[in-house]
Amino acid sequence: MAPAKDLYDEMIALETQTGCMLSFCMGFPASDFAECGPVVWGHGPQAEMTVQRLFERVAEPGQWRPDVLPAREAITQALATAEVSVAPVVVADTQDNPGAGGDSNTTGMLHALLQQGAGQRWPGQVALGLLYDPEAARMAHAAGVGASLQLALGKAVPTFTGLTSDPPLQGRFTVRALGPDYCELKGPMMTGMKAHIGPCACLEIDGVLIAVASGKMQMLDRELFRAVGIHPEQMKLLVVKSSNHFRADFTPIASRVLVAKAAGPMAADPGDLPWKKLSPNTRTRP
Repeated sequence: MAPAKDLYDEMIALETQTGCMLSFCMGFPASDFAECGPVVWGHGPQAEMTVQRLFERVAEPGQWRPDVLPAREAITQALATAEVSVAPVVVADTQDNPGAGGDSNTTGMLHALLQQGAGQRWPGQVALGLLYDPEAARMAHAAGVGASLQLALGKAVPTFTGLTSDPPLQGRFTVRALGPDYCELKGPMMTGMKAHIGPCACLEIDGVLIAVASGKMQMLDRELFRAVGIHPEQMKLLVVKSSNHFRADFTPIASRVLVAKAAGPMAADPGDLPWKKLSPNTRTRP
């Protein structure tokens, strides 16, 4: 993805032109220590000049500002796109990504979907996953397909802001499908891996399908939806609890990809993090 992909392409071109070996590390903003910012380095002939050229390109203002939308705005835009598209719109619930420290159990995107009537507009063609709620999955298996369950789905959890995330979703859910403990992945990220997601189920409320699992796994493969009878290609709107790993398998089927920040444990925008040890120079936002 741009701008990183473009910068790495330019870095390779600079190496070819100058004979230098270059590297660019974007850093890990979730780590609160003084040196966690981006670094450019290299060695070889004309190293100082070449590193400076790459650094100036990396430091161009504005290019690193993330294109992230509040939960409600993301769903508003997704609905508008879905109205005129055949392929599904994919929205990343990035701040609850279990691959980045979330527990995959917050409900902000679910509330946004229901508040805007997404499932009523396209019943059975709006889906979210994976939502980690072992108790809900257990109850679904005990009740069986077709059963109606009164649940408080998901959790309110502490977030990086010091506040808690959205409350559990209270309501009556219908069990649409049940799934096995293991799911064999077929997408580009982890082809052939058997993911242990525990007893899982598809729960439906107001036309929205929710892939509920007993194990934590970010939604990086379409098979994780199929495990509970949800076919991603047939959906109008998909919300995935992932940040980037979903792109390899979901972008090819998507009419549009949006990134949303519902309240969750992990900041999508590094500028939102409450650093205490980051050096003043690194704090400056481009």
